[in-house]
Amino acid sequence: MAEIDSIEGYLESRGPNLASAVGAWLADQGLTREAARKRLSRARPPVRSFPVPLFPKSTRFLYLEEQRGGEQFWDALHWALRESGSVYGMAFDGVLARAGAMYEKEFAVISGATVHKVKKQVLAKTVLERLIEAGLLRILQPGDERIITIAPAALGQPDIDGIKARGVAEVIILDGLREWARNIGAASYNQIQIRGEPGLQPIQQFSFDLAGPSYLMSLRRGRAQGFLVADVFSNGLLNEFEIRYFIRKAQALHASLAGGTVLPILVADGFTGPALTAGHGAGILMATPETLFGPAVGAGLRSLVETLTRAAAYASSDTPDRLVGLVKSLSVIEGRAGNLRGTLFELMAAYLARRDGVWIDMGVRAIDSKTGAKADIDVLKMVKHNLECVAIECKGREPGGVVSVEEVDTWLRKIGVITAHLRHRFPDAAISCELWSSGDFTPDALARMDAEKARRTRFPIRWKTGKDVLTMARGLREKAMADALEQHFVGHPLVSVIAGDPTPPIVETAR
Repeated sequence: MAEIDSIEGYLESRGPNLASAVGAWLADQGLTREAARKRLSRARPPVRSFPVPLFPKSTRFLYLEEQRGGEQFWDALHWALRESGSVYGMAFDGVLARAGAMYEKEFAVISGATVHKVKKQVLAKTVLERLIEAGLLRILQPGDERIITIAPAALGQPDIDGIKARGVAEVIILDGLREWARNIGAASYNQIQIRGEPGLQPIQQFSFDLAGPSYLMSLRRGRAQGFLVADVFSNGLLNEFEIRYFIRKAQALHASLAGGTVLPILVADGFTGPALTAGHGAGILMATPETLFGPAVGAGLRSLVETLTRAAAYASSDTPDRLVGLVKSLSVIEGRAGNLRGTLFELMAAYLARRDGVWIDMGVRAIDSKTGAKADIDVLKMVKHNLECVAIECKGREPGGVVSVEEVDTWLRKIGVITAHLRHRFPDAAISCELWSSGDFTPDALARMDAEKARRTRFPIRWKTGKDVLTMARGLREKAMADALEQHFVGHPLVSVIAGDPTPPIVETAR
């Protein structure tokens, strides 16, 4: 065993730590600061200095060879990254805030690092590469929707299964936040972009989930505009470390933007007390779905995450109560982009498809084994066990909305991949593909499908309008589902207005 007054003895008894902490301890043992520094510089194996440059200049993390990879090691390294204010630590905490798992394409947002070269700043790409090299993060599914997860099990298990559900809920929150910002004039009405939209660009050197130019007096310096920016998390409490990356981005932009400043909004399911103190102290606007949209919507969004995580199971349930409840509680935050409407219609379509099927699956990734091409199947329905299957594409639309011929063409191009995948999976099954819309189709879209229907005899295609889906629900005696479809999709008062009837139907209210 090492002597207790040696560096090796310190690390053996107290665990890995920053060299500065070890130096302070040596000084407490009677060494001068210079003598302590020299002893640290002369340290030899089994004392090691972490080899990956994750810390600010001249900061080192020391450990014993035998400690590398253990639970104590990872906990100490995580603490040291936080203690040193490392941008790598902020990025790692950002991944933890995403339940330890997220799509690689979203990493730049939560990294707190720059996406463009800035003097003395680390690029988000470099941050990711070094965290992977350090063993803190790893990449799954290389080449196809690459996923980042935390690597060491000692720091928690990543929630990989919930990635898609959380992502859908977060985009719905962003859609609602955009509508809120439009309604109060917080940013330029038609220029607010959200995650997943091609128009979303970094604000100077940082990426956000939502961004738009603002001409509010408090955000302008001179005649130039400022910006509304926001990041969104759909579940879990954020602590003071998990919001540091956002504070870093907001403060850097406030200091560097020449023509204005930013209004930074961070949305999460909740925040710890220290997080609220740190965020408010930094001038961050911190909100929850409840504070933005009301308690019913907040509860609905949490239910939506749970439902989407087990979407096929809920769609196969005996009653539609959960799905109908989601429609009612969440419809008040529907944005013009239709993210929520599309998600809810897909769940409702899956429920109806299951009524006369053996089983269903949702969100199936189809892969053509010969070409490697990929396509998503919204709802896969088995009508007769392994003898007949239907791949359903769902298009949820705002009231009166239509599916264009371009969207139909995109669907038709996917069919080859889908049928190749299903032929391999169910070689004896009859295969068909359907396109369901909660609204209608443009005349040229209908003409294109009519022509393709006559041509595609081996793998037939069919389609349903919103009225067709409503008729199906009524025929299956699914009154609650039919009522929800009629109220929020097909029979909404806006439909007649969009169709050209200036007098919408009269909706009676309770007196």
